[in-house]
Amino acid sequence: MSNMDVRKDFYEFGKNMQIVAFCTVLSLVTGVTGIIALIFTFIALGNIKNANLKLNNEYLEEFRSKYIRAFILKMCGTIVLILGVINLVLFFFIPSYFSSFWIIISISVILMLTGLTFLITSVVAEMKAWENLKRFFEENRSLFPGSISHDLIDGCDKLKTAALLFALGFLIITAIIGFIYQVIGYFNLAKLNNLMLYDVPKTSSIQVNLPESRAIGITEIASNFCPNCGTKLSGLGKFCPLCGSDIK
Repeated sequence: MSNMDVRKDFYEFGKNMQIVAFCTVLSLVTGVTGIIALIFTFIALGNIKNANLKLNNEYLEEFRSKYIRAFILKMCGTIVLILGVINLVLFFFIPSYFSSFWIIISISVILMLTGLTFLITSVVAEMKAWENLKRFFEENRSLFPGSISHDLIDGCDKLKTAALLFALGFLIITAIIGFIYQVIGYFNLAKLNNLMLYDVPKTSSIQVNLPESRAIGITEIASNFCPNCGTKLSGLGKFCPLCGSDIK
């Protein structure tokens, strides 16, 4: 990577993803670290934005836009789904609070189906986001050291799979596997924080070997012309074709 500013942006992205990875692991103990992980995820997206201002790469832009879209859809879907469930629970525990059975059931079902639709759409958007980031790393392998390029691609694959497994989280085992894949994926992307330890690839100069120059003697030049009449000679024969003089 010849551009040091872009190199620094990806280095910062890797550093922030490392914090996201650690906080994701610690979120099993406390939910506060989950919020911190979310904050640093968006900081990392800012690093991608800064890098793309210099690279102008469509895959990076699609990654950012689709990830943000997935987050918004996930939040909206979760809120709407919870409202539907709360509406249904209140109906059964406080029946006198509602006047019509079918109206409440209908509202609850509509809210829950809408929430699920948002959540499914968010999963699709997130999977496409990681796929776009993967394509960027695949098509720009030369920008990164070979020792971490493979890990970056594999990390995107892991995060894409994790998004799908979380969508099937009701099976519990898929949620556990998805969590493991997510952590591994974050740590793989975090390897960009070692980027500054590698030398910047230098552009190799092209060496052109020119033929050696040699001095041309006066006698060599003179031998190309007739010494008597000055006619240019072809180099064949011992006599001048014009005046017939001997050519030595």
